[in-house]
Amino acid sequence: MTILLMLLVVAMFTVTSLNDKYAVSKAKMNGYEMTFLMAAGTAVFMSAMLPFLGEGDRFITLCPQSVVAILLIALCKLLEFSMSAKILVDMSVFELKAWLGITLFMSYFTDVFRGEQLKILKLLFIVVTAVGLVLVAVGGRKKVNYKRLAIPLALYLLQSYGYGFIITGAQEYVSSTMTLYFALIVLALALIPLAKPWAIAKRSPEGLKGVGFVLGSKLPNAVGLLVMNYIAVISLTSYSFIQPMILVVIFVMGLLPKNNKDASEKMSAVSLAGSVACVLGVIGFQLL
Repeated sequence: MTILLMLLVVAMFTVTSLNDKYAVSKAKMNGYEMTFLMAAGTAVFMSAMLPFLGEGDRFITLCPQSVVAILLIALCKLLEFSMSAKILVDMSVFELKAWLGITLFMSYFTDVFRGEQLKILKLLFIVVTAVGLVLVAVGGRKKVNYKRLAIPLALYLLQSYGYGFIITGAQEYVSSTMTLYFALIVLALALIPLAKPWAIAKRSPEGLKGVGFVLGSKLPNAVGLLVMNYIAVISLTSYSFIQPMILVVIFVMGLLPKNNKDASEKMSAVSLAGSVACVLGVIGFQLL
């Protein structure tokens, strides 16, 4: 059952990942604008979904712990989009997902610390996946100044792990759905002065079409986030495997002839080998 839910999240997030690249490269949106549209758009779609969710998904206790969890998740989402806006200017979505393999080890050993049995074969498949991810990043389709991107990339990785850790740890005080919902509202309100939402369309070369396209992608984003939160509560490691699985999907899409016309987007031999390793690692881990 978990693998099916993971595949659903992968499908939803593949759409939003490609849309993020569009927002940066074509719509020319900065981190504040991207994050505001993500938070506001996803919160609106979640508002429509909440009445159809169970009471357990709408649970919240008014206490310091729940408030801290909401604020920390808001910070994670701010870091995710503001840092990705900086990173995606020089790096492809493909390579960015590759670096998230580092969080696989962090998440797995967190699950082990919480009581999951340590399995050498599972650890081996994590190693295979991580090696593949490193190869993808090293063999990137264009040169990347990693020295300049070191801090944004480190913060991006930290928020990715931190999101799952916080969502899981706050379950006693607030459901994952309500944590995310209120965090998005807080984030959207806090970003109004910086994002200036009334002027985003004017500043963007894509105009209202670009804003509408970015906002429209928040429906699959909302669905993906709700299911991802459920997965994180079950297993932090399974949560961390979602991003490498998205990488595999983008890899397969890149092999399609219509997506491989531009020579600059063709995959290097190193990236190809890394992608195959990722596929083997992800499949092997999930089969155990």
